[in-house]
Amino acid sequence: MNERFCSLIVFGPGAPRMFKLHLSRGAIAVLVVAFLLSFLIAVLMGYAYPATHVNEAHRAELEAENRALKVEASNASLGIQKLDEKLLELEAKSKRINELVAP
Repeated sequence: MNERFCSLIVFGPGAPRMFKLHLSRGAIAVLVVAFLLSFLIAVLMGYAYPATHVNEAHRAELEAENRALKVEASNASLGIQKLDEKLLELEAKSKRINELVAP
């Protein structure tokens, strides 16, 4: 029989049963080696197969769209500022008219 190195007992809140786990040194060593091996494989896969490559034609197209959207956004911002000025002007005229009509 294997010698126990680690025992873990888990009690659930309100659960009548408990869960017992007994681990030997060999089982712990196997778990550690499996974890390290899977971690190293994941890291190597990340370096071996990097994210998708974007070709230069697609990159140039995206940059052109980005510039066009920035110009459109700045034009819209200027239009909003002009509309705000017109609105303030119309509100001032409306207030003057109301003051003249209602004594």
